[in-house]
Amino acid sequence: MTGSGSARQIDGYSRFLRVLIAALAIAAVPSVSFAARCVPPQGLDRFHEAIGEIEANRRSRPLTILHLGDSHISLDNFTRGLRKRWQEAYGDAGRGLMPGVPFRYYAPDGFDAGMSGAWDVVSSLPADASGPFGMQGFRVSSGDAGAVMTLRSEQPLTRIEIDAYGGPGTGALLLKLGDAAALKLQTHRDVPGLVRLSVPAANVHNVRLSPAGSGAVHLLGWNALSSAAPGVRYDSFGVVAATASITERWDANVVRQQIAALKPDLVILGYGTNEGYNNGLDLDGYRRLVAGFIRLVETAAPDTSIALLGPFDGARQGRGAACGEGWATPPNLDGVRGVLRRLAAARGAFFWDGGAAMGGACAADAWARTDPPLMYADRVHLRPAGAERLSAALWAALMEKGQDGASCEAARRINYKDRQ
Repeated sequence: MTGSGSARQIDGYSRFLRVLIAALAIAAVPSVSFAARCVPPQGLDRFHEAIGEIEANRRSRPLTILHLGDSHISLDNFTRGLRKRWQEAYGDAGRGLMPGVPFRYYAPDGFDAGMSGAWDVVSSLPADASGPFGMQGFRVSSGDAGAVMTLRSEQPLTRIEIDAYGGPGTGALLLKLGDAAALKLQTHRDVPGLVRLSVPAANVHNVRLSPAGSGAVHLLGWNALSSAAPGVRYDSFGVVAATASITERWDANVVRQQIAALKPDLVILGYGTNEGYNNGLDLDGYRRLVAGFIRLVETAAPDTSIALLGPFDGARQGRGAACGEGWATPPNLDGVRGVLRRLAAARGAFFWDGGAAMGGACAADAWARTDPPLMYADRVHLRPAGAERLSAALWAALMEKGQDGASCEAARRINYKDRQ
Protein backbone atom coordinates (compact mmCIF):
# COMPACT_ATOMS: atom_id res chain seq x y z
CA MET A 1 0.00 0.00 0.00
CA THR A 2 1.33 3.40 -0.93
CA GLY A 3 1.49 5.95 1.88
CA SER A 4 0.12 9.46 1.80
CA GLY A 5 2.04 12.36 0.28
CA SER A 6 2.65 14.01 3.67
CA ALA A 7 4.10 10.78 5.12
CA ARG A 8 6.47 10.46 2.16
CA GLN A 9 7.60 14.06 2.71
CA ILE A 10 8.32 13.43 6.42
CA ASP A 11 10.19 10.23 5.62
CA GLY A 12 12.23 12.00 2.93
CA TYR A 13 13.09 14.83 5.32
CA SER A 14 14.24 12.28 7.91
CA ARG A 15 16.53 10.61 5.40
CA PHE A 16 17.91 14.03 4.44
CA LEU A 17 18.73 14.80 8.09
CA ARG A 18 20.49 11.45 8.51
CA VAL A 19 22.61 12.03 5.38
CA LEU A 20 23.45 15.59 6.48
CA ILE A 21 24.54 14.45 9.96
CA ALA A 22 26.69 11.68 8.45
CA ALA A 23 28.29 14.14 6.04
CA LEU A 24 29.11 16.55 8.85
CA ALA A 25 30.64 13.71 10.85
CA ILE A 26 32.82 12.67 7.92
CA ALA A 27 33.94 16.28 7.37
CA ALA A 28 35.10 16.44 10.97
CA VAL A 29 37.24 13.29 10.71
CA PRO A 30 40.53 14.89 9.49
CA SER A 31 40.65 17.22 12.49
CA VAL A 32 39.89 14.43 14.98
CA SER A 33 42.24 12.06 13.19
CA PHE A 34 45.09 14.56 13.25
CA ALA A 35 44.68 15.21 16.96
CA ALA A 36 44.44 11.50 17.78
CA ARG A 37 47.02 9.98 15.42
CA CYS A 38 49.65 12.60 14.72
CA VAL A 39 51.97 12.91 17.70
CA PRO A 40 55.30 14.62 16.85
CA PRO A 41 58.40 12.66 17.87
CA GLN A 42 60.02 13.49 21.19
CA GLY A 43 61.59 16.92 21.20
CA LEU A 44 59.84 18.28 18.09
CA ASP A 45 56.59 19.58 19.57
CA ARG A 46 57.54 23.26 19.25
CA PHE A 47 58.90 22.77 15.75
CA HIS A 48 55.65 21.16 14.63
CA GLU A 49 53.64 23.89 16.36
CA ALA A 50 55.55 26.48 14.30
CA ILE A 51 54.82 24.56 11.08
CA GLY A 52 51.15 24.38 12.03
CA GLU A 53 51.07 28.16 12.59
CA ILE A 54 52.50 28.74 9.11
CA GLU A 55 50.04 26.38 7.46
CA ALA A 56 47.16 28.04 9.31
CA ASN A 57 48.35 31.52 8.22
CA ARG A 58 48.89 32.55 11.84
CA ARG A 59 52.58 33.44 11.54
CA SER A 60 54.48 36.12 9.65
CA ARG A 61 58.14 35.35 10.47
CA PRO A 62 59.97 32.50 8.72
CA LEU A 63 60.18 28.94 9.93
CA THR A 64 63.82 29.01 11.04
CA ILE A 65 66.27 26.11 11.24
CA LEU A 66 69.90 26.27 12.43
CA HIS A 67 72.14 23.31 11.52
CA LEU A 68 75.68 23.09 12.94
CA GLY A 69 78.24 20.36 12.36
CA ASP A 70 81.21 18.98 10.47
CA SER A 71 82.14 18.27 6.83
CA HIS A 72 78.76 16.67 6.06
CA ILE A 73 77.26 20.14 6.56
CA SER A 74 80.11 22.35 5.31
CA LEU A 75 79.67 21.81 1.55
CA ASP A 76 75.83 21.80 1.42
CA ASN A 77 76.04 18.16 0.35
CA PHE A 78 73.81 16.62 3.02
CA THR A 79 71.96 19.87 3.84
CA ARG A 80 70.96 20.51 0.21
CA GLY A 81 68.08 18.03 0.25
CA LEU A 82 66.75 19.32 3.56
CA ARG A 83 66.79 22.95 2.45
CA LYS A 84 65.19 22.10 -0.89
CA ARG A 85 62.31 20.19 0.68
CA TRP A 86 61.52 22.81 3.31
CA GLN A 87 61.71 25.73 0.90
CA GLU A 88 59.70 23.98 -1.80
CA ALA A 89 56.98 23.40 0.80
CA TYR A 90 56.90 26.85 2.40
CA GLY A 91 59.03 29.29 0.36
CA ASP A 92 62.61 30.58 0.39
CA ALA A 93 63.18 33.20 3.09
CA GLY A 94 66.97 33.12 2.74
CA ARG A 95 69.87 31.82 4.80
CA GLY A 96 72.90 32.75 6.83
CA LEU A 97 76.35 32.60 5.25
CA MET A 98 79.94 32.36 6.37
CA PRO A 99 82.06 35.48 5.75
CA GLY A 100 83.60 35.66 2.28
CA VAL A 101 85.22 32.42 1.17
CA PRO A 102 86.50 30.94 4.44
CA PHE A 103 87.73 27.71 2.87
CA ARG A 104 88.65 26.64 -0.65
CA TYR A 105 85.49 24.86 -1.74
CA TYR A 106 82.92 27.07 -0.02
CA ALA A 107 80.06 27.37 -2.50
CA PRO A 108 76.66 27.72 -0.76
CA ASP A 109 73.73 26.72 -2.95
CA GLY A 110 72.13 29.68 -4.68
CA PHE A 111 75.07 32.03 -4.13
CA ASP A 112 78.36 32.93 -5.76
CA ALA A 113 80.69 34.19 -3.03
CA GLY A 114 83.99 35.93 -3.76
CA MET A 115 86.81 37.60 -1.87
CA SER A 116 89.85 39.55 -3.05
CA GLY A 117 92.56 41.64 -1.45
CA ALA A 118 94.20 41.48 1.95
CA TRP A 119 91.81 39.48 4.12
CA ASP A 120 92.96 37.43 7.10
CA VAL A 121 90.89 34.23 7.42
CA VAL A 122 90.97 32.44 10.78
CA SER A 123 89.27 29.14 11.59
CA SER A 124 88.10 28.02 15.02
CA LEU A 125 89.06 24.41 14.20
CA PRO A 126 92.63 24.35 15.66
CA ALA A 127 92.79 23.63 19.37
CA ASP A 128 94.86 26.78 19.90
CA ALA A 129 92.55 29.06 17.87
CA SER A 130 92.15 32.41 19.61
CA GLY A 131 90.11 35.56 19.24
CA PRO A 132 86.37 35.98 18.82
CA PHE A 133 84.32 33.46 16.84
CA GLY A 134 80.59 33.17 16.31
CA MET A 135 78.52 30.11 15.40
CA GLN A 136 79.76 30.33 11.78
CA GLY A 137 83.14 29.07 12.99
CA PHE A 138 85.32 31.56 11.05
CA ARG A 139 86.52 35.14 11.39
CA VAL A 140 87.59 37.21 8.38
CA SER A 141 89.42 40.49 9.09
CA SER A 142 90.95 43.39 7.17
CA GLY A 143 91.70 47.08 7.50
CA ASP A 144 92.62 47.53 3.84
CA ALA A 145 90.16 49.59 1.80
CA GLY A 146 91.18 47.55 -1.25
CA ALA A 147 89.92 44.31 0.26
CA VAL A 148 86.57 43.31 -1.26
CA MET A 149 83.97 40.69 -0.43
CA THR A 150 81.22 39.99 -2.99
CA LEU A 151 78.03 37.99 -3.07
CA ARG A 152 75.74 37.23 -5.98
CA SER A 153 72.39 35.65 -5.22
CA GLU A 154 70.15 33.74 -7.61
CA GLN A 155 67.13 34.97 -5.64
CA PRO A 156 66.44 38.71 -5.16
CA LEU A 157 67.41 39.83 -1.67
CA THR A 158 65.31 42.12 0.51
CA ARG A 159 67.65 42.46 3.50
CA ILE A 160 71.32 41.99 4.37
CA GLU A 161 72.36 41.39 7.96
CA ILE A 162 76.01 41.44 9.02
CA ASP A 163 77.52 39.87 12.14
CA ALA A 164 80.78 41.63 13.06
CA TYR A 165 82.93 41.77 16.16
CA GLY A 166 83.47 45.31 17.27
CA GLY A 167 85.49 47.13 19.88
CA PRO A 168 87.06 50.51 20.69
CA GLY A 169 89.51 50.30 17.77
CA THR A 170 87.43 48.70 15.03
CA GLY A 171 86.51 50.59 11.89
CA ALA A 172 83.62 50.96 9.47
CA LEU A 173 82.35 48.91 6.54
CA LEU A 174 81.18 50.02 3.12
CA LEU A 175 78.15 48.05 1.95
CA LYS A 176 76.99 48.39 -1.65
CA LEU A 177 73.63 46.85 -2.61
CA GLY A 178 73.12 46.51 -6.35
CA ASP A 179 73.62 49.85 -8.12
CA ALA A 180 72.88 51.96 -5.04
CA ALA A 181 75.53 54.15 -3.43
CA ALA A 182 77.62 52.45 -0.76
CA LEU A 183 76.47 52.75 2.84
CA LYS A 184 78.98 53.33 5.65
CA LEU A 185 78.33 51.08 8.65
CA GLN A 186 80.23 51.42 11.93
CA THR A 187 81.50 48.40 13.87
CA HIS A 188 82.95 50.51 16.70
CA ARG A 189 81.67 49.85 20.20
CA ASP A 190 83.05 50.87 23.58
CA VAL A 191 82.95 47.33 25.01
CA PRO A 192 84.14 44.53 22.67
CA GLY A 193 81.36 42.27 21.46
CA LEU A 194 78.93 41.38 18.70
CA VAL A 195 77.78 44.09 16.31
CA ARG A 196 74.67 43.22 14.28
CA LEU A 197 73.98 45.42 11.26
CA SER A 198 70.72 45.14 9.31
CA VAL A 199 70.06 46.94 6.02
CA PRO A 200 66.95 46.64 3.79
CA ALA A 201 67.60 45.87 0.13
CA ALA A 202 65.38 46.54 -2.89
CA ASN A 203 65.36 43.07 -4.47
CA VAL A 204 69.06 43.15 -5.34
CA HIS A 205 71.18 40.27 -6.59
CA ASN A 206 74.67 41.74 -6.08
CA VAL A 207 76.24 42.74 -2.76
CA ARG A 208 79.70 44.22 -2.18
CA LEU A 209 81.40 44.67 1.17
CA SER A 210 84.75 46.28 2.02
CA PRO A 211 86.54 48.04 4.90
CA ALA A 212 86.15 51.81 4.84
CA GLY A 213 89.84 52.24 5.71
CA SER A 214 89.17 53.69 9.16
CA GLY A 215 90.38 50.65 11.10
CA ALA A 216 90.26 46.88 11.04
CA VAL A 217 86.91 45.11 10.70
CA HIS A 218 86.22 41.57 11.89
CA LEU A 219 83.41 39.74 10.08
CA LEU A 220 81.81 36.62 11.55
CA GLY A 221 79.08 36.08 8.95
CA TRP A 222 76.28 37.65 7.01
CA ASN A 223 72.66 36.84 6.29
CA ALA A 224 71.01 37.10 2.87
CA LEU A 225 67.23 37.29 3.29
CA SER A 226 64.53 36.95 0.63
CA SER A 227 60.96 38.12 0.36
CA ALA A 228 59.07 34.83 0.85
CA ALA A 229 56.48 35.28 3.59
CA PRO A 230 56.76 33.58 5.90
CA GLY A 231 58.94 31.01 4.09
CA VAL A 232 61.80 28.97 5.52
CA ARG A 233 65.19 30.25 6.62
CA TYR A 234 67.69 27.41 6.90
CA ASP A 235 71.17 28.35 8.17
CA SER A 236 73.78 25.59 7.96
CA PHE A 237 77.34 26.10 9.22
CA GLY A 238 79.83 23.24 9.10
CA VAL A 239 83.60 23.06 9.50
CA VAL A 240 85.57 20.23 7.91
CA ALA A 241 87.07 17.86 10.54
CA ALA A 242 85.14 19.55 13.36
CA THR A 243 84.15 17.83 16.56
CA ALA A 244 81.74 19.20 19.14
CA SER A 245 84.76 20.61 20.99
CA ILE A 246 84.92 23.40 18.39
CA THR A 247 82.01 25.05 20.19
CA GLU A 248 84.27 25.62 23.22
CA ARG A 249 86.42 27.97 21.11
CA TRP A 250 83.47 30.15 20.14
CA ASP A 251 82.66 33.26 22.16
CA ALA A 252 79.71 32.10 24.29
CA ASN A 253 78.23 35.61 24.57
CA VAL A 254 78.43 36.14 20.82
CA VAL A 255 76.86 32.76 20.03
CA ARG A 256 74.13 33.30 22.62
CA GLN A 257 73.25 36.67 21.07
CA GLN A 258 73.33 35.25 17.54
CA ILE A 259 70.99 32.40 18.40
CA ALA A 260 68.67 34.69 20.38
CA ALA A 261 68.42 37.04 17.39
CA LEU A 262 67.82 34.15 14.99
CA LYS A 263 65.00 32.69 17.14
CA PRO A 264 65.32 29.21 15.59
CA ASP A 265 62.38 26.84 15.67
CA LEU A 266 64.77 23.91 15.31
CA VAL A 267 68.48 23.54 16.09
CA ILE A 268 70.17 20.48 14.55
CA LEU A 269 73.56 19.40 15.93
CA GLY A 270 75.47 17.21 13.49
CA TYR A 271 78.75 16.41 15.27
CA GLY A 272 80.03 12.94 16.07
CA THR A 273 81.70 11.46 12.98
CA ASN A 274 85.20 12.68 13.84
CA GLU A 275 84.75 11.80 17.50
CA GLY A 276 83.81 8.27 16.45
CA TYR A 277 87.18 7.84 14.73
CA ASN A 278 89.02 8.78 17.93
CA ASN A 279 90.05 5.56 19.72
CA GLY A 280 90.92 7.50 22.86
CA LEU A 281 87.66 9.45 23.10
CA ASP A 282 86.43 10.12 26.65
CA LEU A 283 82.73 9.39 26.17
CA ASP A 284 81.71 10.90 29.51
CA GLY A 285 83.67 14.07 28.74
CA TYR A 286 82.02 14.16 25.33
CA ARG A 287 78.59 13.91 26.97
CA ARG A 288 79.37 16.84 29.28
CA LEU A 289 80.66 18.92 26.38
CA VAL A 290 77.55 18.39 24.22
CA ALA A 291 75.24 18.91 27.20
CA GLY A 292 76.95 22.23 27.90
CA PHE A 293 76.36 23.49 24.38
CA ILE A 294 72.75 22.32 24.50
CA ARG A 295 72.29 24.40 27.66
CA LEU A 296 73.69 27.45 25.84
CA VAL A 297 71.20 26.91 23.00
CA GLU A 298 68.32 26.46 25.43
CA THR A 299 69.27 29.65 27.27
CA ALA A 300 69.45 31.65 24.03
CA ALA A 301 66.30 30.17 22.47
CA PRO A 302 64.08 28.57 25.15
CA ASP A 303 61.29 27.91 22.64
CA THR A 304 63.40 25.93 20.18
CA SER A 305 63.33 22.20 19.43
CA ILE A 306 66.71 20.46 19.44
CA ALA A 307 67.72 17.51 17.26
CA LEU A 308 70.85 15.44 17.88
CA LEU A 309 72.13 13.46 14.90
CA GLY A 310 73.95 10.21 15.57
CA PRO A 311 76.90 9.93 13.14
CA PHE A 312 76.63 8.10 9.85
CA ASP A 313 78.36 4.76 9.51
CA GLY A 314 82.01 4.87 8.47
CA ALA A 315 84.95 2.54 7.89
CA ARG A 316 88.73 2.71 7.81
CA GLN A 317 91.74 0.49 7.37
CA GLY A 318 92.80 -0.82 10.75
CA ARG A 319 91.33 -1.39 14.16
CA GLY A 320 87.60 -2.04 14.60
CA ALA A 321 84.85 -4.50 13.68
CA ALA A 322 85.89 -6.07 10.37
CA CYS A 323 83.86 -5.32 7.22
CA GLY A 324 86.12 -7.06 4.70
CA GLU A 325 89.33 -6.42 2.73
CA GLY A 326 90.91 -4.62 5.68
CA TRP A 327 88.06 -2.17 6.22
CA ALA A 328 86.67 -1.91 9.75
CA THR A 329 84.08 0.13 11.64
CA PRO A 330 85.69 2.58 14.11
CA PRO A 331 84.70 1.31 17.57
CA ASN A 332 83.62 4.64 19.03
CA LEU A 333 81.06 5.53 16.36
CA ASP A 334 78.45 3.45 18.15
CA GLY A 335 79.62 4.78 21.51
CA VAL A 336 79.01 8.35 20.32
CA ARG A 337 75.54 7.39 19.11
CA GLY A 338 74.77 5.88 22.50
CA VAL A 339 75.86 9.07 24.29
CA LEU A 340 73.71 11.24 22.02
CA ARG A 341 70.72 8.90 22.27
CA ARG A 342 70.80 8.93 26.07
CA LEU A 343 71.41 12.67 26.17
CA ALA A 344 68.42 13.31 23.91
CA ALA A 345 66.22 11.09 26.09
CA ALA A 346 67.35 12.84 29.27
CA ARG A 347 66.87 16.37 27.93
CA GLY A 348 63.71 15.79 25.91
CA ALA A 349 65.46 16.33 22.57
CA PHE A 350 65.00 14.50 19.26
CA PHE A 351 67.52 11.83 18.26
CA TRP A 352 68.13 10.42 14.79
CA ASP A 353 70.52 7.55 14.15
CA GLY A 354 72.41 8.24 10.92
CA GLY A 355 74.18 4.89 11.05
CA ALA A 356 70.92 2.97 11.30
CA ALA A 357 69.49 5.04 8.43
CA MET A 358 72.35 3.73 6.26
CA GLY A 359 71.76 0.12 7.26
CA GLY A 360 73.94 -0.33 10.34
CA ALA A 361 77.54 -1.47 10.82
CA CYS A 362 79.58 -1.89 7.61
CA ALA A 363 76.98 0.01 5.57
CA ALA A 364 79.65 2.58 4.66
CA ASP A 365 81.77 -0.13 3.11
CA ALA A 366 78.75 -1.46 1.20
CA TRP A 367 77.79 2.05 0.05
CA ALA A 368 81.32 2.63 -1.27
CA ARG A 369 81.22 -0.66 -3.22
CA THR A 370 77.76 -0.35 -4.76
CA ASP A 371 77.43 0.62 -8.42
CA PRO A 372 77.11 3.55 -8.67
CA PRO A 373 78.72 4.21 -5.28
CA LEU A 374 76.81 6.16 -2.62
CA MET A 375 79.95 6.96 -0.63
CA TYR A 376 83.45 8.02 -1.56
CA ALA A 377 86.32 5.54 -1.27
CA ASP A 378 87.33 7.01 2.12
CA ARG A 379 84.14 5.45 3.60
CA VAL A 380 83.54 8.75 5.45
CA HIS A 381 82.06 11.23 3.00
CA LEU A 382 78.82 10.86 1.08
CA ARG A 383 78.50 11.09 -2.67
CA PRO A 384 75.58 13.26 -3.87
CA ALA A 385 73.24 10.26 -4.30
CA GLY A 386 74.03 9.00 -0.80
CA ALA A 387 73.62 12.46 0.70
CA GLU A 388 70.26 12.84 -1.01
CA ARG A 389 69.08 9.47 0.30
CA LEU A 390 69.98 10.36 3.87
CA SER A 391 68.65 13.92 3.73
CA ALA A 392 65.33 12.47 2.54
CA ALA A 393 65.34 10.04 5.48
CA LEU A 394 66.10 12.76 8.04
CA TRP A 395 63.49 15.11 6.55
CA ALA A 396 60.88 12.36 6.80
CA ALA A 397 61.84 11.70 10.41
CA LEU A 398 61.62 15.39 11.31
CA MET A 399 58.49 16.18 9.34
CA GLU A 400 56.36 13.12 8.69
CA LYS A 401 56.51 10.33 11.19
CA GLY A 402 54.59 10.48 14.43
CA GLN A 403 55.16 8.06 17.29
CA ASP A 404 52.60 5.63 15.85
CA GLY A 405 54.04 5.87 12.33
CA ALA A 406 51.32 8.25 11.13
CA SER A 407 52.29 11.03 8.76
CA CYS A 408 52.10 14.25 10.77
CA GLU A 409 52.90 16.44 7.79
CA ALA A 410 50.28 14.79 5.59
CA ALA A 411 47.62 14.76 8.32
CA ARG A 412 48.26 18.41 9.10
CA ARG A 413 47.89 19.36 5.44
CA ILE A 414 44.58 17.43 5.16
CA ASN A 415 43.32 19.13 8.29
CA TYR A 416 44.39 22.56 7.06
CA LYS A 417 42.82 22.11 3.60
CA ASP A 418 39.59 20.87 5.14
CA ARG A 419 39.26 24.13 7.10
CA GLN A 420 39.53 26.31 3.98
